[in-house]
Amino acid sequence: MMYRVLLIDDDVPMLKVLQQMIDWEANNLQIAGSTYSSAKAMHMFEEVRPDIVITDIGLPQKNGMELADHFIRMKPEVRIIFLTCHEDFHYAQQAVKLQADDYLIKDQLTAEQLEQSLGKSMHLLKTRAGLINREAASYNSQLFRQDLLQKVINGSPSEATLAYAAQIGISWTYPWFMLGLVSIQLSSFDKRFRHSEFPLILYAVYNIAMELSESYEGITPFMEQGNIVILHNFRVNLAQNASLHLHNYVQRLRYQCVHFLKIQPNVIAVTDKMELSSIGSIYQEILHDKCEFYENSDYTISEISQIRSRWFQAAPQGFLDSYVSELERKLIKQDLDGIRTTLHKIAGTAKELSIDPADFARELSSMLRGIELMFSSLKFDEDLFAYLALARTLEDMMELVERKLTQIIGTRQAGVGSSTNEPKLQVIQQYIDQHLDDNITSIDMARYLFLNPSYFSRYFKRMTGLTFTDYVHQYKMKMATKMLRMSGQNLESLAMGLGYSDRTYFSKVFKKYVGTTPSEYKAKYTARK
Repeated sequence: MMYRVLLIDDDVPMLKVLQQMIDWEANNLQIAGSTYSSAKAMHMFEEVRPDIVITDIGLPQKNGMELADHFIRMKPEVRIIFLTCHEDFHYAQQAVKLQADDYLIKDQLTAEQLEQSLGKSMHLLKTRAGLINREAASYNSQLFRQDLLQKVINGSPSEATLAYAAQIGISWTYPWFMLGLVSIQLSSFDKRFRHSEFPLILYAVYNIAMELSESYEGITPFMEQGNIVILHNFRVNLAQNASLHLHNYVQRLRYQCVHFLKIQPNVIAVTDKMELSSIGSIYQEILHDKCEFYENSDYTISEISQIRSRWFQAAPQGFLDSYVSELERKLIKQDLDGIRTTLHKIAGTAKELSIDPADFARELSSMLRGIELMFSSLKFDEDLFAYLALARTLEDMMELVERKLTQIIGTRQAGVGSSTNEPKLQVIQQYIDQHLDDNITSIDMARYLFLNPSYFSRYFKRMTGLTFTDYVHQYKMKMATKMLRMSGQNLESLAMGLGYSDRTYFSKVFKKYVGTTPSEYKAKYTARK
């Protein structure tokens, strides 16, 4: 018997690799279709009705998990094999319990692994193993839970909601509820996984939450809007501490997320007792207002009034301007400790002013866009800006920014190494970068290199064709032109940052090496925009 296979991956070269990796016919397999589009994949599935689907998880529009659910609804016996990019995916395999036969890592995939995975799927098709109505057991279970949570969020009549919960096997017999919201700390996620794998890792967290809930009475997890929502149904009982019960559950969930997935979750818990009808409005406030933003990653609200007393203010126009030039100088000097200090001051200012989290994310993104322009060799991943908008805590947001700025330093150091083959010139260049706001002389440089000043001057002229003074001025003026184009700082600040304490002298040097005064250059550049 020949089994039909559908291949789905938005990376077209990967589709070709799969097609050429093995002798499909010799393995009793036929490629019935291949596509890079999830929308086309859905139409193709209806046309060819494949027996096996090999799909990338990180697809745009509908991801591989959503496609798998769709295919299983249409053909419950279809076998699914997932592809993933990330080499650390084995951390997640223990926690992800999708209805899939295997998970293949693209970069490590061999013909033998592909044949083994396909052989497993064919064996299951032959024996009809595991076909106990996966549609009802998997897809519908999750669908029903999502419907139930929507009823809670929308404030549907409590009696109808409780009846619906009972119909799908969830028993909420007590009068009171507590609420938890678990989100993924994006700075920890970004260390190990790609943005396209976020749905998979969230599903893994959900599976862990579901398994743990079996040991905790009254705990019901849901997956909603990129987070895990936890409802704890309880009664007031002096012999049992309901708040501690929820806390213990969340701590076990946190531990297993770190152990299996190597990610940190953020948790906000409302331990005040709530009626079912009031949960929806409180959930919406927590979700959208990010009331835990200036707290730590494990935040408990013991009284609902705490939510409503939290207020944020709009970011004052240009409130980060005073830090931008400071950051630029420290980046140029490759001063990692200085960068951390400046970022710490930025975070402190945001917290002191209680800046609205969404406003703060936009201001940070704008600042990083400007820095990106300053360093032409640098290009931030767009994922960073998406993460900044989604981050639920100040700590998470600043960790993301610090890591990206640290990468800038690595990029600049690599650039220095590639452009200067002479080892000693690399050292000189790094010294200039680190002392950009000083008036460096050839004597300073000679002392740093433990050389005679006269010998150093001759050595440097022979190596570069320039005197050391000309080289430093020329390098600084190139930097000044970039700053005038990209940075909003004034001339005094710019001059000081480049080691010129006198604005007039700075203008004189600028005109010598650039041909115009700084003001003329800036006006000319602005007119061209």
